[in-house]
Formats: sequence, C-alpha cells, structure tokens
Amino acid sequence: MKALQLNVHRRAQEGFTLLELLVATAVSAIVLLVINATFFTALRLHNATHESIDRDLELQRAITIIRRDLAGLTLPGNATATTLTLRGQFQSDPADSSETPPASGERVSPDLYTTSGTIDGWTSFSELQMVNYYLTPANDGSTNKSLVRVVTRNLLPVQDLVGEQQTLLTSLTSATMTFFDGTDWTDTWDSSTTSTLPTALKFSLVIAPRDNTGITRANPVPVDLIVPVLVSTRTSAQAAAAAAASTP
Repeated sequence: MKALQLNVHRRAQEGFTLLELLVATAVSAIVLLVINATFFTALRLHNATHESIDRDLELQRAITIIRRDLAGLTLPGNATATTLTLRGQFQSDPADSSETPPASGERVSPDLYTTSGTIDGWTSFSELQMVNYYLTPANDGSTNKSLVRVVTRNLLPVQDLVGEQQTLLTSLTSATMTFFDGTDWTDTWDSSTTSTLPTALKFSLVIAPRDNTGITRANPVPVDLIVPVLVSTRTSAQAAAAAAASTP
C-alpha cells in the first residue's frame, strides 16, 4: 500500500508525458481550426449579406427616382422669338441640347422635362426641371459603368446650363431607353416631327452581379422599368379618337 502511494506521488511530480502533450496540442489545434473556419465563414456570409442588401437598396432608390422622372413627363413646347417656354421637344437624339454632359458620358435618355422637382423654402425653382441620364466609366478601374442623373432646375438661365450630377448606380453593364408607340417598341423618338409623345417608356438596366468574393460574374442581371406616359399631345388625342371611331 505504501509503495502504491509512493508511485502515485512520483507520477504527480513527473507531470505530463510527451505523448500526452502532443495529443493535447493536436486536439487544441483541431479545435482552433474549426473555430477559425466557422468564424470566417460566418464573417464572409455577414459581409456578403450586407453587400447584397446595400446593392438592392441602391437599385430600389434609383428605380424610384427614374420612375418619378418618367411619370412626371410634360408636353413638349417650342420657344419662339416672342414667347419663352420652360419645356422643350422630346427627342431621343436632340439636335440642340444646352445641357453639358459629364466627361466621357454616353447619353441614355432624351431631355426629360418633368415635374419631379421638389419645392421647398430653400430653392427658388418650381417642380418643373430638365433631367438627363448618362452612362459614365466606373471610377474603380473596371469595365463597368455608372448611371449618372443630371438635373437642371433653372430652365431660363442667363448663362450656359450647368446641371447637378448625381450618381445613382454603379457596376452597370449598359442602360437604354426605348419608346412605345402603341404597337411596338422603338429606339428613337422625335416629337418635333411626330407632334406626339410615346404611350410608354422603358428604362432597361443591365447590372453586373457579383459573387461573395466581389468578382464580377458572367450572365448580367437585366432590370426593366416600364412607365406609362399619362399626358398626350393634341395630335395623339386626335389619332386616338379617330382610331376609336373607326373601330366597329
């Protein structure tokens, strides 16, 4: 009995063996690897989720602004030598646009004379404003593009127009606007020739999606916004009335 007690006391003084230390170290390393993998996987998922939410919020904000601009479209107007107007023609390829485009900007929309302006106590302009949309090269060095909205509130300036530039979306592949004439979609429109407005406008965005690593992938995601034009010119009203009268 005394010998057994001495043996246990000797083992306690000797401590752990080398094999026991190696096993404990291996188990600790495995536990740390599992914790590390779980933590960084959760962190990447957290970052990817927040990035996706931020992109969706940016897209929804841009779509809301574009829809408000298109829905507030006004009738075209012509300025004469004796009369000034705050409204211009609706032309997909304007022959004379006083708006200065952004540097390296590619025009997407006509000059949109719309009632989407905000009236408050700090601005001296009405709700009528001119809006243009452009595609500009991205600032991150990639091949993607950014959607820029140029707003001009002062439509009767004494100097050249200088619009306020707002970047609505980034990481775009393309953006186009098409016009519905009541039968088909067309890429061009000139109200000075047709004396009419399209019955609907379609704003198409092609967004370059990203994976969880932030790398742009193939198969870009298209987004189409269709807004009906609720105003009509006298020519459009007469054509609609004639079409309704000829329908049996």
